[in-house]
Amino acid sequence: MEQQISVEGVNIIQDYGSISSATTDFGNLVTGKTLGIIQPRSIEELSLAIQFAKDNHLRLKARGKGYTQSGQSVAQDGFTLDLTQINHICEVDTESQTITSEAGTKWQDIVATTVTHGMLPCVLPLNLEQTVGGLLSTGGIGSTSKTYGPVVANVVDLNIITGNGEYIQCSRTQNRELYNAVLGGLGRCGIIVSTTLALRTIKKYIRTFHLLYDSLDAWMNDQVLLGKSNQIDHLEGFCWTSAKGIRNTISGKRFFAHWLYGLQVGVEYNSTAPYPSDVLKDLNYWQLVHTEDEETVNHVFRYQPRFEMMRASGAWNQTHPWIECFISAKALAEILPEILDMLPLSLGDGHKAIMVASENLPDLFMMPPEDNILCFAILPMAVATGDTKSLDVLEEVNQVLLDAGGKRYLSGWLGRLDFNWQQHYSKHYDTWETMKQKYDPDHILS
Repeated sequence: MEQQISVEGVNIIQDYGSISSATTDFGNLVTGKTLGIIQPRSIEELSLAIQFAKDNHLRLKARGKGYTQSGQSVAQDGFTLDLTQINHICEVDTESQTITSEAGTKWQDIVATTVTHGMLPCVLPLNLEQTVGGLLSTGGIGSTSKTYGPVVANVVDLNIITGNGEYIQCSRTQNRELYNAVLGGLGRCGIIVSTTLALRTIKKYIRTFHLLYDSLDAWMNDQVLLGKSNQIDHLEGFCWTSAKGIRNTISGKRFFAHWLYGLQVGVEYNSTAPYPSDVLKDLNYWQLVHTEDEETVNHVFRYQPRFEMMRASGAWNQTHPWIECFISAKALAEILPEILDMLPLSLGDGHKAIMVASENLPDLFMMPPEDNILCFAILPMAVATGDTKSLDVLEEVNQVLLDAGGKRYLSGWLGRLDFNWQQHYSKHYDTWETMKQKYDPDHILS
């Protein structure tokens, strides 16, 4: 039975069943200790919760659906601040092509609201079950990122409650330093209360060409070419295993695989579908293996079957040491064969590479300074609990990516050792520290 305590207008849930659901995240690799769950149902209650924590020298860990993988949304000797009930959606502004929403709203509800006006957010994550605020605190990557960048590059404004308890509206032109500190900031300086997101006009249908490559260089060159093309709307890259076997190595016999590469190239249309000869004419793929036509609104839910299969198979409850890293196409092409050779075949294939435009980024959202940036992602269905060998390899892969100039996407598994924040933020590290001291000097927000 749910046990609630009301303290100064703040509802604190402390029954074991509720608390146990917040002691870990989707990664299932970090276990925390939450003292209780504070679940505000309005902005006023959220303000009271932060003031309550400040007055009593308590720590709060903001949490949406808990889809991080390294404990970023897990409280350690503090209270979990569950924001899922602050989820009101305002009307779509068709003139400015924006939508305003509270932070606990799920992306699938944003889609349902905007699509009735023939629009969608400029970028959508692959998992639409996430909350708006949770995603904005990490970044957000999708198949339209090659044009629009990460989700955080498409935020018009934000309403924030800081660790000081101040309610502040910010944008690129108003209180910009807080805007930059909060987007991709893991809830470290302030809690996103609501936001206005830029929308794009969509066409009714999308045709997706599924291309197969037997050459890494051709695959990478075509991604760069398509990343700059105004002719296509969606782009995703994949790494797939083909022939498999066992070979002798210095340390004994070992499984190996031959890798192929894929692209999914999507073009939206209203009545006349694009011809392959028009869209693919300058590309150097090996085979066009499939062409898919569907309504654009259905396309955005294309990964839902994967999540349903994970739940049905039990993979959802295992560990997910996902690694996502921003890296230049040139650097990834050089190290990808080494990485694929390192990865145990038990982690599966389907590793992704998505082109990401790097304009209009918040100042503290870190990407390499080079051109032609990809988000390279290793997203196994699941890793068995206690599989330390796979974790060892993934930590080595992480280091290979960082040594090649990569910058980690911060929602993923960040390793078993303390993450090197100074290396991540580089010349922006002092600003990162200063923002924390300015907006949350008592370290209320962990």
